[in-house]
Amino acid sequence: MLLSGYTKKIFRPECNPSFTSVHCIATLHEDISEALPYLNAELGGTQYFNEPPAVMLHVQGKIINVGGTEIAINALKDEEEADKIITWLKNEINRVWDNRENITPSYEGRKKPPRIRI
Repeated sequence: MLLSGYTKKIFRPECNPSFTSVHCIATLHEDISEALPYLNAELGGTQYFNEPPAVMLHVQGKIINVGGTEIAINALKDEEEADKIITWLKNEINRVWDNRENITPSYEGRKKPPRIRI
């Protein structure tokens, strides 16, 4: 197991405090940077960043940015939804790390579809 836990902060967007959605930042207890290419390969990250290492995911209408020491999630209904997503991600990070010898790491985001020529 790579990731044992996290602490989270739930807050309203600073740009418009009247928004009904909330954001979450989870500070991870361990640095998971080495697992990110494997997570990217398994979950189909839309973008991958090398410096600092991070993978961006789009899951159920949420943008999730997973970095070496933190996870950021936008547009959440409430803290309960944040807990579900972070718990799912924690399990996925540990699953991927435990099976990394069977996964080809990916250092690139998902390929964008080609433009249609007229």
